Amino acid sequence: MTGLIRRIAIAALACAAMSAPAIAEDNWSEWAPENELGWVEGSADAPVTVIEYFSPTCSHCKEFAEEVLPVIEEAYISTGKVRFVMREWVRNSVDMTILTQARCLPDEDGLAYLKDIFARQDEIFVAAQIGTLPGTLISASTPYGVADREAFDACYKNMDTRFDMIEVEKSAEHYDIHASPTFIVDGVSHAATLTMMTPEGFSAFLDEELAKATPPTN
Repeated sequence: MTGLIRRIAIAALACAAMSAPAIAEDNWSEWAPENELGWVEGSADAPVTVIEYFSPTCSHCKEFAEEVLPVIEEAYISTGKVRFVMREWVRNSVDMTILTQARCLPDEDGLAYLKDIFARQDEIFVAAQIGTLPGTLISASTPYGVADREAFDACYKNMDTRFDMIEVEKSAEHYDIHASPTFIVDGVSHAATLTMMTPEGFSAFLDEELAKATPPTN
């Protein structure tokens, strides 16, 4: 398999379902904001909460993070209209390794680290192919304090982190996530469409949800 084909294969695996179907018996319920295990931007009092299920190696998630989310952060999150939550949807070992590092960091640093990971996604694909992934991820996490192999391994093996990831996986099963990115608003799952993957399209989507959440006054 050529390097290019392998890179495409990795990206495809990240964005398509590979897990078993969601369990039939579902006793999971949404967490209160103070118990949230995802990475959060915005006020707990915002009228609309959007949950994004993402994979660090998903090219569409990178596109959303770099082209759409900055606009949403400025126009909706910073203005108190939307609370935005990122939860992982792990579908390969590269995702797993990246997320053990992100979850080792304080929440704000973890979010910044994940954005750095999206910026270096092509480099990470190559590192995964040639066996240098730990070194590449240590380079990415060094600004946040995970600066050597000992710290990297400690994060990777941290059982509290793994238990948190299991709980997030249960939430993804509850919402029957099959692709990334997928967005949850008020318990309803919205698979990303081509329109939603643009700043204008996602803004229109949020405006519709805000109109539902905020009835007009007389």
